[in-house]
Amino acid sequence: MDHRILIAAAVGLVLIACGGFYFALSKGPQEIVAVPVPAAGQRPAAPGRPAAPDRPAQSQAAPGPAAARPKATAASIEAEIAKSGHAELQALLKQHFAEEYKDLIAIAVQRRNEGVSQEAFGQELLERFQQIMRSKLKYAATASMSMIDDLAANEVNLFHALGTDGTGFCLRVLGTDNTPSPAPLPENIRQLMRLGTLYRFRAIVDGTPKFKPVESLTPEEITAFEASLAQVGLKFEEVRSGAFLDKEGNAPGKPCLMVEKLYRAIARLGEAPRRKIYSGLFFLGRDR
Repeated sequence: MDHRILIAAAVGLVLIACGGFYFALSKGPQEIVAVPVPAAGQRPAAPGRPAAPDRPAQSQAAPGPAAARPKATAASIEAEIAKSGHAELQALLKQHFAEEYKDLIAIAVQRRNEGVSQEAFGQELLERFQQIMRSKLKYAATASMSMIDDLAANEVNLFHALGTDGTGFCLRVLGTDNTPSPAPLPENIRQLMRLGTLYRFRAIVDGTPKFKPVESLTPEEITAFEASLAQVGLKFEEVRSGAFLDKEGNAPGKPCLMVEKLYRAIARLGEAPRRKIYSGLFFLGRDR
């Protein structure tokens, strides 16, 4: 068998973060928002008006200790997640991965009550979403083609946004820049990341009952892929090696626009090669 057939079946694995593990960029405060609880004796603000400070009594006693934060419970943590933009994912996990979801909530309650910072709490929660996903991603390869295409279309939009609105985050998503960013992710990029994770879980649920190994690309399918790449100015060997990322220079965001270009070339293929290549990009080999 031509070794290129096997290589092409896993094409795109050089794109480190294209498998959906990009939540490390989403800092907790922007994703998991705690519901503020008024301190004891504090009057809530009227709509549109800042809260007035309580006036001390004439004979004010010595100030007591600050009011303790209410202990977190499973219900309070679930309410936080529901308010964070992950409500659909939360419902899916609770329905289809009940034991893992229960463990996730239990650990989150423990960490919250240990006093972990809001940023660390949000980050750890998102990483646990990924841990649940990681061991199951291969099953998504046999999801319906419409579900996989929905995910691919979302990735096209994500990498276009990273190449235009969020150029400072492009290399971080690709896994080639680990320096922390002083600025938060743009909201549109954060939303596309959330959708990407949700779509992957939907595909896992759909593909699990009918899972079977994905076959390698045939020589005819490789030829079709090479022709589609040529239409956007790319070559198979450039994609296989990852060299295509720098093909048009290293301007901020340019590598992510090259990923978008690759995805658009794949989208023009027939269903069989499209499924095989997307499986290599999004699902297979991501459990490590």
